[in-house]
Amino acid sequence: MTTKKYSVGGMSCAACQAAVEKCVLSLDGIEEASVSLMTNSMTLTYDENVLTEETIFSSVSDAGYSAGPWVKREVSEEEENRKYRDMIKRFVASAILAVLMMYVTMGHMVHLPLPSFMDPHGHGIEPIIYALVQLGLAIPVIIINIHYFIDGAKSALHGSANMNTLVATGAAASMVYGIYILGCMIVAYSNDEMAHTYSEQLYFESVTMILTLITLGRILETRARRHTSDAVRKLMALTPKTAEVIRDGQTVTIPSEELLVGDRVIIRAGASVPCDGVVLTGGGSADESIITGESVPASKCEGDTLICGTILTHGYAEIEAVHVGEDTTVAKITQLVDDAASSKAPVQKLADKISGVFVPIVCGIAVLTFALWMIFDGSLHRAVGFGISVLVISCPCALGLATPTAIMTGVGRGAGLGILIKSADAIDMLHKADIVVLDKTGTVTEGKMSVSDVYSLDGGLIDIAASLESMSEHPIGVAIVEYASENGITATAVTDFKQTFGGGVRGYIDGEDCLGGNLEYLENSGVTVSDEAKKRLDEYAAEGKTPVMFARGGKLCGIIALSDKIKPSSREAVRRLTEQGYNVFMLTGDCEATAKAIARDAGIENVISGVKPHEKALYIEKLMSGEYFGDTKRRYAVMIGDGVNDAPALAMADCGMAVAHGTDIAIESAGVILVRNDLTDASRAVDLSHAVMRNIAENLAWAFGYNILCIPIAAGALFPIFGIALTPMIASAAMSLSSVCVVTNALRLRRYKAKY
Repeated sequence: MTTKKYSVGGMSCAACQAAVEKCVLSLDGIEEASVSLMTNSMTLTYDENVLTEETIFSSVSDAGYSAGPWVKREVSEEEENRKYRDMIKRFVASAILAVLMMYVTMGHMVHLPLPSFMDPHGHGIEPIIYALVQLGLAIPVIIINIHYFIDGAKSALHGSANMNTLVATGAAASMVYGIYILGCMIVAYSNDEMAHTYSEQLYFESVTMILTLITLGRILETRARRHTSDAVRKLMALTPKTAEVIRDGQTVTIPSEELLVGDRVIIRAGASVPCDGVVLTGGGSADESIITGESVPASKCEGDTLICGTILTHGYAEIEAVHVGEDTTVAKITQLVDDAASSKAPVQKLADKISGVFVPIVCGIAVLTFALWMIFDGSLHRAVGFGISVLVISCPCALGLATPTAIMTGVGRGAGLGILIKSADAIDMLHKADIVVLDKTGTVTEGKMSVSDVYSLDGGLIDIAASLESMSEHPIGVAIVEYASENGITATAVTDFKQTFGGGVRGYIDGEDCLGGNLEYLENSGVTVSDEAKKRLDEYAAEGKTPVMFARGGKLCGIIALSDKIKPSSREAVRRLTEQGYNVFMLTGDCEATAKAIARDAGIENVISGVKPHEKALYIEKLMSGEYFGDTKRRYAVMIGDGVNDAPALAMADCGMAVAHGTDIAIESAGVILVRNDLTDASRAVDLSHAVMRNIAENLAWAFGYNILCIPIAAGALFPIFGIALTPMIASAAMSLSSVCVVTNALRLRRYKAKY
């Protein structure tokens, strides 16, 4: 199976989105499909051996839309901008004609003058001229907005009627009825009857106002929707267009996209960094707020990393380009935010199902409305008016936009806070979760071990430890090797080296069998550990230190204890998560005493210790299933780790949250990435998820409520008792504003501020 993203063209509303999704899901070989109206894209998981891209594109085309390879956001936005400008031009032209139409049809009501030859109340040919002038104003508006009719008809013919179908049907019905009334006026005039009795029944003004107001609504909606992508656009704008590099001893300025890995790049004070790189010479302070959300500039010196898109506020640095182009941190963040915006939350499925059948149902309601009014009232004029009002007031767009606008805006706001949310599912699961599981090393603690105590029974303890650990990349091994180097001790060659995860290391040094690890590992290997040594182990563990034992030739050489400081943010993060109602656990491979000591300092009450790396995912599963608690109640768990040894546990949890390190943000197993390496951001991510889900609920309540309330009113439900009726013109204005209200509510998330 392969997963790919494609561009989709021709979608104008939620019904279109549902139609495209239904179309591709019907193809053999498709396992999963997600179509996004917000990003005009579809993400498909399919079997390339069964299905080709050409077949997919052809199927979408047969449904009345277009599909092709995914294009860069810059290219798609240029096309969107062009369409937006065209829409404004159409609106301006339509609005001018609509104003003239309103003057002609309603001017006399407020005593504005009309030429005598087109007096609607005249007793000769004047009312017919009055009607013809209205027809002459309506026809150009139809021509200007002909795309509504073409798209609506095309979609209807392909069995996927959409919003444009409703608009076109309503406008066409108004036009046809207006022409019918004009015909009645001509017949009356030719029979020497009073043609002016029909003057108030013309529906030509409804045609112009429906099309004009719908276009205005689309402009407002498009403009508001564009703001939901502001975060992505800001990220895209971070990379400077040019870069100053040293090549062949010369300083040259080149386009940033021509940078190569290994280039020596000059960064001057006030300049934006064009790539991810390591400082070779110089330094200064870098404003990384747009990436990490941290407002205080970070100090940079030789060996430190400068992130693409950040600004060197003062100083001068020459860096070696490490990641360029689409491999930079800012490019990865942009892609993650874009992908999250294209994903769908589970709550959206109901809205999508309704959107898929919405238009046919509305058409049926409109026909039923017309028939009932004809049967029980007998007024053709009233029946047509109510039927048209039902068509133009109905709005599947509000339903379709309710979730994705909130997701896109919320994900963008999170990116600005240094919280990268990779999917809508992650937001939903963060909102549902009731358990938070924390890895210890690198998450609760700083992840930088250092030797704190040495208990030696053999003069060669440090030599053996340094030699064995030089073969290991574990943080404990790195710390021991550094300690040995600081004390002038170099590693000896090790042969037949073996490493047991969660146990220890073993190898031959100068022909002798040497090993190092925890108590269980050494005793299982036949090493005798004295009571005094065990007492030392307990003392170190009680102090929150990690003791490692080493032996040579089956005899214990001594113990090296290492400590790992708790991050300054850990205590506050645990306090906040607890206040938010979460049951916080710490999951670690340390012995019980060490784990409890660290947990006590961090304020964590629940500790699961002695867990080997491959067992972490099993414990997450036990917590989620209720087995750990001795019941069968389903819990939703968030696992927070550093993304290195915790990948299986991160993937097993309902939502994995990875603490990023520097530019390492592409952690596949996590649904949320904390760029700042600050555990307090976990509580902010949770709080943001609640804000997004609350916004979605508000949007859906508005969208459902609007349609449930307005469709009966448009059908004339209040007219018999209260005399309240919505004209097609008012109905079109209401429909236009419904989508705008949903998007505007979602935009409130741009101003979201964490409670903590």
